[in-house]
Amino acid sequence: MMIKRNRKPLSWVALGALVVLLSVSACTTHRPKISRLVKQMGTAMVADPELPGLSVAILKEGETDPLCMAFGTAAVENNVPMTTDSVIKIGSVTKVFTATLTHKLIEEGKLSYDTTIDSFFPDFPEGNKITIRHLLDHTSGIMDMLHLEAVYSNMAKCWKPEELIAMVAAQPLNFQPGTDQKYCNTGYLMLAMICEKVTGKSYDAQIQDMFCGDLEMNLVICGSDSAIVPNISSGYTSDEQSKLSLPMMASIAIAHGTGNLESRPKDVVRLVNLGDVLENNVFDTLKPEPMVLENGKVAEYVANNGGWTNKQGYLDGCTFFEFSDPKITVLGKLGSFPGFGTVYFYDQQSKYAVVLSVNNERKISDAMLMGAKLLYALRNGGSSSH
Repeated sequence: MMIKRNRKPLSWVALGALVVLLSVSACTTHRPKISRLVKQMGTAMVADPELPGLSVAILKEGETDPLCMAFGTAAVENNVPMTTDSVIKIGSVTKVFTATLTHKLIEEGKLSYDTTIDSFFPDFPEGNKITIRHLLDHTSGIMDMLHLEAVYSNMAKCWKPEELIAMVAAQPLNFQPGTDQKYCNTGYLMLAMICEKVTGKSYDAQIQDMFCGDLEMNLVICGSDSAIVPNISSGYTSDEQSKLSLPMMASIAIAHGTGNLESRPKDVVRLVNLGDVLENNVFDTLKPEPMVLENGKVAEYVANNGGWTNKQGYLDGCTFFEFSDPKITVLGKLGSFPGFGTVYFYDQQSKYAVVLSVNNERKISDAMLMGAKLLYALRNGGSSSH
């Protein structure tokens, strides 16, 4: 993911100048400074010919009135502007929603971290060794369903969850549960299915109850491969010559509980208030540092983000991110889906969360940097100096 700063032609600059700023919170002293900073950074980002559009939302824990801005274009073909109402496929940020449903069942005593998956998938090999915690932390050793040849050779096909679990069950474990950490979409598919088995309610219904109900997110959709979604943004990719093109065809429904949600930054940012639905909000209680496995291995890795790197590691449904410039460590989640990228970051020190969505998945690294810089500024009274 190369980070480029080429200037766009005048018509693109005009589109990039489109900014929608909603509402003002009297509780946020530095909001005018942050508004100017978001506008400056966002306008610079969409000056890149590889990035059609960007949507941003910022909210402090305990508040309900996010600062929201949108820049650029949601649909290049029809010259449709990106607005704060534009709907984005948020990819693996979905995992935060699934983890929250799981944590709620644990708090209610209907599950425990030590519950083994053979209780729900009795035919899964070594299921008596794989726990809910292993699924949450990507330490199960289970093969990622997206690495199945039948799946990656035809990404447009929507396999049923039971079919995917059966195909993965036929593959050996990558490692013994708890001894290593490797990203696994299958684990979150399993968690979504477990939540359905425990509650007797569909994943979609649980999302609507907790997030659209209790957390007052106005729009969160479980993606369908055939549904028409009002205000949905188009997604794009780009090549080494910065030429935009359409991304690969891929089923969104296959990513049940692991990457199938569609929403808007102004709704997703309300995850900052997970403490309203959980006694133990992991974004506040987890230390933003890598977990240490029982065998002493430190579960972290260096991510190459296309010209710059940072340390990352998976933690109980989320990820820690350690940046060197600006120097800040945050918790959050990245989500990519063909054509789209979404960043959710939360800073324990300032209690602010930021969500940035782009409609070119190759530009998620730019969104990560902008998110880190915004949270650094919020720690420092609206100043971006570092």
